[in-house]
Amino acid sequence: MSPRDEGGIHPRHEKDTGRSARTGRGRRAGEGSGPAVPLNERIDALGRAADALETVAPEADVQATREVLDRIDRRRTLSAEHTVIGLFGATGSGKSSLLNVLVGAEISRVAVRRPTTSQPVAAVLGAAGSEPLLDWLEVTERHQLDGAGSALEHAAAPQRGSGRGRRRRDPESGRPPGMVLLDLPDLDSVQPAHRALAERMTALVDVIVWVTDPQKYADAVLHHDFVRPFAGHDAVTVMVLNQSDRLRPEERGAVLDSLAGIVRAEGLTAAPVLATSATTGEGLEELREHLVAIARSQEAAAFRQRADLTAAADRLHEVADPAGLPAAADPADVDALAQDLAVAARVDEVATAVGSSYRYRAGNRVGWPPLRWLRRVRPDPLRRWNIGQQRDGQGLERTSLPEPDAASAARASGGVRRFADASSAGGSEPWRAAVRGAARSREPELPEALDQAIARTDLRSRAGSWWWPVLDVLQWLVLLIGVVGLGWLALNMVLALFQLPPPPMPMIEELWIPIPLPTVLVVLSIAAGILLAVLGGAVAVLTGAARQRRARRLLARSVREVAEQLVVDEVEAVLARAAATATDLASAGGREWVERM
Repeated sequence: MSPRDEGGIHPRHEKDTGRSARTGRGRRAGEGSGPAVPLNERIDALGRAADALETVAPEADVQATREVLDRIDRRRTLSAEHTVIGLFGATGSGKSSLLNVLVGAEISRVAVRRPTTSQPVAAVLGAAGSEPLLDWLEVTERHQLDGAGSALEHAAAPQRGSGRGRRRRDPESGRPPGMVLLDLPDLDSVQPAHRALAERMTALVDVIVWVTDPQKYADAVLHHDFVRPFAGHDAVTVMVLNQSDRLRPEERGAVLDSLAGIVRAEGLTAAPVLATSATTGEGLEELREHLVAIARSQEAAAFRQRADLTAAADRLHEVADPAGLPAAADPADVDALAQDLAVAARVDEVATAVGSSYRYRAGNRVGWPPLRWLRRVRPDPLRRWNIGQQRDGQGLERTSLPEPDAASAARASGGVRRFADASSAGGSEPWRAAVRGAARSREPELPEALDQAIARTDLRSRAGSWWWPVLDVLQWLVLLIGVVGLGWLALNMVLALFQLPPPPMPMIEELWIPIPLPTVLVVLSIAAGILLAVLGGAVAVLTGAARQRRARRLLARSVREVAEQLVVDEVEAVLARAAATATDLASAGGREWVERM
């Protein structure tokens, strides 16, 4: 790509001094160090940005961007050999007269009975390939200049041996560059249709020539409504002060400087400002040669498209700036969201129930056997919530936890809102709204998803401990000893009841008083059973607390997965879209636009 591909069109005759040229020396779009973005890539990038901003930016701005892309696509399918130049101006600025003298033929009528142009009038140089282009422009009044010997045809004719014509694409053809000059309705016409037509054509032509006069050169309608929106189109814009013969010689410099200052203030820092007069011929040759030089370059359409892409990218950037958003959600914010959802999902209650369930089942295994039945009167804390009842390899779809109350729902909703606000901090309001919308897009699914996450979490709550059967066997052995002692005492009582001689009763003499062995067995059985029950209960409390902590971790992990799936992933998709949009807008805007960011 040549250096001028992203710069401005530099006509051969442009000068820094002289009576009529006020060209400015601001840097043109795309100039600077580094390679420029190819036009095709810029078009594709703007299309992607428009798609990404479909639900973020205002609909009118996205639609306007799509219209720009449609115009560019359509223009690129039409003649690249022709440069479309439109003459725009207010009533009485002399556009029609200027067109006639530029062409050197009576193309556009000038009369009292028709003070304004109602339909576009085209002067065409180079008939081949112009018809589809004019059809797209919807210009029906067409005047072919080929072979007519007009002043424009003469100026555009290749001049071998001189510097002219060197930038033609086909120097051996001997043909002048293709040009379409349009005389258009007045910008300030009292007829809405005329003004609408002029506005439409400003978007379609390759080169815009603003025509004003000494009385209306500072007109607000011209500058605010028409010139200002085309700031940055310097390479394809010409400002003409027509009817300069109405000014005294000492006034011309001041008026031109004033007009140039206004144009620069509107953002056209490098557009030439020329003075012309259809009456005296002043500046006409300079303007004609300037337009011919632009046409010879055959780059005006591409420059116009680049400028339009920059303006469209700027517009989207202004209404929906994607900068300032993080690349991804902060892990600390994800932790805070997961904590809020864990509270809403009753994770602490379920974890506490896991610990209680362990102690409940441990008591059923290691408690004193004669009193174990009392424990079975109370239900397992997890069973009443339908948690932990799955077999290995099986899962539950739902728990029987109570429906979330208002406080739980508010905690979950508030957590989602706080996460969205934290994740979009620093972004523009449209993108912050998009992040909030994404965060809440699946919020109605949260209660069901959280309940299922708890139900499907493998808490291993049915698993016991290795010491349960040990204490259980000991309890039953101790109980058996007590039963033997009671049976022995009962046998002696029965024998005594029937006055039968009892067997010898062993006595334990080592105590402070002699005690029958059966009695010692019963007492030791009861004492040992209670001691084992207390010991088992203490171990169950410690182990239950560990199970409770593990259950809380497992449940928190499950809740975090739900948070990531239903909230975080949705938000990060928007953040990724914002980052991609920022890149696309930078590419679509071109190097100059990138440097302004």
